[in-house]
Amino acid sequence: MYHETIQGHSRRTVDEYFLDLRNFLRFLKLDKGRVARNTPLDQISIDDVDLDLVRTVTLSDVYSYMNYLSRDRAVHPNSPDVHYGLSAPARARKVAAIRSFYKYLTNKAKLITENPMQDLDSPHLKKSLPRYLNLEESEGLLDSVDGVNQAGYIKYQSYLWKAKAPSSISSATLVLQNRPKGSST
Repeated sequence: MYHETIQGHSRRTVDEYFLDLRNFLRFLKLDKGRVARNTPLDQISIDDVDLDLVRTVTLSDVYSYMNYLSRDRAVHPNSPDVHYGLSAPARARKVAAIRSFYKYLTNKAKLITENPMQDLDSPHLKKSLPRYLNLEESEGLLDSVDGVNQAGYIKYQSYLWKAKAPSSISSATLVLQNRPKGSST
């Protein structure tokens, strides 16, 4: 509720955070011996998780969980193309959920006095350069517009024609000459 109403996160983000925390708490119960070692992770209930368990969590526990996620966690377990190890962005979201949970417990709910996740680092995310469309791809994009968003079409076409047209020709003239069929502007 806090994330949706106060933080302004979408319902989907809140749901994903819940799933991430549930998986983390299941892992903790298994790792700390609160359930039998051979219990499948998705069959572990978190109904009995209490503040005592939450207070005992250390950075080492989270790093152990991250190790499990990067090596042993099945990606799409019900798919015929199952493989193991979550990507860095997927693990980073789980770290964000854990960090946010402990920040809330410490700063807002005041249920724990010290935030053990304050120094928790996220997995390194590879940054890539943006991929730009070439002229042919840009024209293909313009051709795919169905006429619903005429203002966006004209704005994008104006940008494209500025890049393509000689400087002596007004881009506005080119936009009007090449506007979508049925457009009055």
